[in-house]
Amino acid sequence: MKKIIALIGLAFLMGACVPIKRLTYLQEGEEKPDYQLRRSSYLLQPNDILSITIRSYDIETSQYFNISSTTNQGALQAGDILFYLQGYSVDLEGKINLPILGQVDVAGKTIAEIQVLVETALKPYFTEEAVNVTVQLAGIRYAVVGEVNRPGKYVVYQNQVNIFEALANAGDISIVGDRKEVMIVRQMPDKVETFYLDLTDSRVINDPHYFIQPNDIINVQPLRQKSFGIGTTGFETFSQLLSVVASTITLIIAINSLN
Repeated sequence: MKKIIALIGLAFLMGACVPIKRLTYLQEGEEKPDYQLRRSSYLLQPNDILSITIRSYDIETSQYFNISSTTNQGALQAGDILFYLQGYSVDLEGKINLPILGQVDVAGKTIAEIQVLVETALKPYFTEEAVNVTVQLAGIRYAVVGEVNRPGKYVVYQNQVNIFEALANAGDISIVGDRKEVMIVRQMPDKVETFYLDLTDSRVINDPHYFIQPNDIINVQPLRQKSFGIGTTGFETFSQLLSVVASTITLIIAINSLN
């Protein structure tokens, strides 16, 4: 009987612990893969925010086309709210409203295409002056939910962000989070798509979804060990299992003493 109890406890202990392979990122097999980053250009969508700066030797004329003289560095120091208030929001029809130029259709276009579009529209106003147009996304916004240490909404002021950088901002995946099937919910122009990344496999670097996009939702699902509610390490599980056994023995002794 004691052996049976011991075997059950051992099996339970092994099943309740999180294996080291489920916790280790970027594991390599015997043959190391060739890493090739597969970047894809982001296409603008409604609710995106653009930062557009127009510069020329003709400073007075340039000022008519800029919402504010605040520099990008100043906006960055002021925080995300200034980008929202002074950036160009893409409306539900996929357009932005530029000073003097009016509405410009930007939905479905890349940053580079929008830059050329604005430069072309500005040529009549700067016939004898060189004009420089800088177009950027006002940060990459995304949300992280599920089994991470700091779930929430985040914004990163970079041109690209990979999945590991995004999760690092959220305090990394918790010990009971599933690193083998991290879900990415991506908003497309006419639909929503979901993708899954195995972060324990080093070949994830070759995945086209390795770099997140604006408005992505990263959903980290729990491992089955969490539902056991006993502990995430072998020592924790053993300690709590031992506590349950001790409590059971104490109860049996108390009942026998009453009899």
